[in-house]
Amino acid sequence: MAKISTRTKKKKSNIVKIKNDLVESFVKQNNLTALKILFYIAYDCEKIPAGDIIKIKMNTKDICEYCKVDIKTITRNLEQMQKTSISWTDEKSKSFVSVLPKCHIEFGGNIEITMFKEVIQMIVDVKSKYTSVNAEQLMRLKSKHSARMILLLEMINGFDEHIPKLKRYDLDELNLLFGTNYKRLGQFEQEVLKKAKRDLDDNSKLSFVYDVNYDKEAHTVGRAKAVGVTIHLIDNNPQPKLF
Repeated sequence: MAKISTRTKKKKSNIVKIKNDLVESFVKQNNLTALKILFYIAYDCEKIPAGDIIKIKMNTKDICEYCKVDIKTITRNLEQMQKTSISWTDEKSKSFVSVLPKCHIEFGGNIEITMFKEVIQMIVDVKSKYTSVNAEQLMRLKSKHSARMILLLEMINGFDEHIPKLKRYDLDELNLLFGTNYKRLGQFEQEVLKKAKRDLDDNSKLSFVYDVNYDKEAHTVGRAKAVGVTIHLIDNNPQPKLF
C-alpha cells in the first residue's frame, strides 16, 4: 500500500502535472474541491506504487489543511468523485474506468483511497498532454470558475515565446469551457469573468484582463452585439491579507 502525507517529509515543489483528459473530466463536473483533491494526490504522491489496483493512504489533517476545506467537505467530494469516469481510445479499442472506485475514511485519522493503475498514471507519470499548475495557489481559490480559469491561463502561459499570451473565445466556446449555459455574453461576464478575475487577483500569481469582442459586421446600425472575449494573460502579485 502506498502511504503519502507523512509529517516529516522534505519540502516538495508545488508545481504538479496532470493529464488533460483527467482534468477535463473534473472540470465538466464543476467540482472545485474534487479538483483540489486530485492535485493534492499529484503533489503528494512521488512515484507510482506497484500493482494494478493501488491503495493510497493520506493523513486527514494534512489534506484538509492543504485543500483549505473541512473533513465534511472532503468526504462529500470524495463521494462525488466516484461518479466521475475517465476514458481513453487507441486505434484498436476504447477503455473507461471510475476515477475513485473505493474510499475509506477514519475520522481524525487517515483517508484510504483505492484507484486503478491507469488513473494513477494519469496523475503521477505524465507522458502525454498535461496541465501544469501551482497546486498551492489552486488551493486558495474560492470559485470553481477561478480554478478553470487558472488552468486556462497556465495553458496560455505555456505558449511559445513568439506567440502572444492571449486567447479568443466566442460565447459557445466559453460555455463549453466553464460548464455554463449563458445566453448572453453580459451574463457570462458578470457571473464568471468578473468573479474569477477578483479571485485570481487576490490569490494567484497569474491573472488576466479581457476585451469584449463585438459582431460589427452583423449590425450596420445601432449597437453591435457582444459575441466573445479575448483573454490576455498578466503577471500578478497578490498582496497578503492581514485577516
